[in-house]
Amino acid sequence: MNETESNKHSEPEKLDVVSFLNDYLHHFKRLWWVVAVLTVLGALAFYFRVSTSYSPVYVAEATVSVEIVNGEAYSNRNTAEQMGQIFPYILTSGALSDVIASDLGMDSVPGWISVNCIKGTNLLTIDVSSSNANYAYDILQSVLKNYPEVAQFVVGQTALTVIDDSGIPVDTGRTAVLRGSVRRGAVIGCIAGLLLVMLHMATFRTIRSESELRAVVNVPCLGTIPFRQTKKRRKSKGTVINILTDSDRSDYMEAMRLIRTRLERQMADKQILMVTSSISGEGKTTVASNLAISMALKGKRVMLVDCDLRNPSVGGIFGLDENYPGLVSVLRGQTALEDALYEVKDNGEPIGLTLMPGGKKDSNLVEILGSSAMSDLIAELHRRADIVILDTPPSALLVDAMMLVRHVDAVAYVIMSDFARRRYIVKGLEELRASDAPLVGCILNGGHSRTGTYGYYGYRKSKYGYGYGYGYYGSEKHKSSEKERKEAKKQS
Repeated sequence: MNETESNKHSEPEKLDVVSFLNDYLHHFKRLWWVVAVLTVLGALAFYFRVSTSYSPVYVAEATVSVEIVNGEAYSNRNTAEQMGQIFPYILTSGALSDVIASDLGMDSVPGWISVNCIKGTNLLTIDVSSSNANYAYDILQSVLKNYPEVAQFVVGQTALTVIDDSGIPVDTGRTAVLRGSVRRGAVIGCIAGLLLVMLHMATFRTIRSESELRAVVNVPCLGTIPFRQTKKRRKSKGTVINILTDSDRSDYMEAMRLIRTRLERQMADKQILMVTSSISGEGKTTVASNLAISMALKGKRVMLVDCDLRNPSVGGIFGLDENYPGLVSVLRGQTALEDALYEVKDNGEPIGLTLMPGGKKDSNLVEILGSSAMSDLIAELHRRADIVILDTPPSALLVDAMMLVRHVDAVAYVIMSDFARRRYIVKGLEELRASDAPLVGCILNGGHSRTGTYGYYGYRKSKYGYGYGYGYYGSEKHKSSEKERKEAKKQS
């Protein structure tokens, strides 16, 4: 038994060809335009290189029949085939070249001669190439005149009868040469693009499924939120999902309900939850907001606090103006707590969720998150609610989230499917572990849906000046009816 297990461990890991091809196809769909550009550039590069350095080559050709003097047709065909096979050796020996050079009155033959036999016949095609059209034709005529004389020492006395003669050539073959060079350049460029896709696949490793998540990080997965392509609001910098106002929300609500149930099981009697991610753009604010709504619909008193002072955005999900007083003004004593709280309602009825926005964007105030005033504020919010949810900045490259770790009972880590590189994810989790953060699990955002799409949003400049841009989901705002709200609350 032990020996068998030992042998299993010693065996090299087998390559899953299907998974490799699927992964490669996924990266190819993302970088197909790179392959197309390299293919075009390769074709253009070869075209210009050959067109600028091309030397004209004229080709004179003739088709001849070979006959053995007093011979039979069968012997003539055999002789033609033999002559086609032995001609390269005759040419290499220099016998024919010397005869032709002497016939032309030159020291050497100013061109290249080739002979091919048409299989099953006594016909030969003779091609002569030269940079000079007249030379090509003169060499061809000399071959027709002297070839039998040289060949008779090998195959006997023969006679050549010209069937077709091209005359003095006028076409240099430039078009064919350029066409071939363009094809070669396109193939080389395409291969380079495909290799680049493979390199990208090897270096840009992300997490796209729960199985990959379990293999990379030793943290429970609380669930997967499906990806959904929605429209962007006209007067908004981003688009959002709000399960209170989104008319098409069943799959999203079901996923959020499952995550909420697992969170409650993990948290038990813990009341303060922090939601963070590796980098900007993973949708943690959307997840935190809808998780808060889902908990409120179950009948809990929930307090949602926007602690992302570098880019406060929780208020925007609920339609609040950016000038609405928030966390910073309360901590500075500029605004009373009651004035900074916003009670979320659905069709005019409170749902049990209270929001504290972050206020105006200011990256110079992050130290305030670690102050005693912040500690007192969280304690006060805790007394007012059953659960407090803190939406914080990403943890992989910023220290903001670490300042809040000592205030929280649990941390949920949002990972956008096929977005952040694995090293950022691992780094963010390591930073939290180093701060003794009570990690309860990860949430895979924008995961595999029924349509087979992943929630990839692309690389662009981040709000924080690093990494990736925000990948908010979005939809047009829709009013949900009282009946829908009650049904959702009942199902919760």
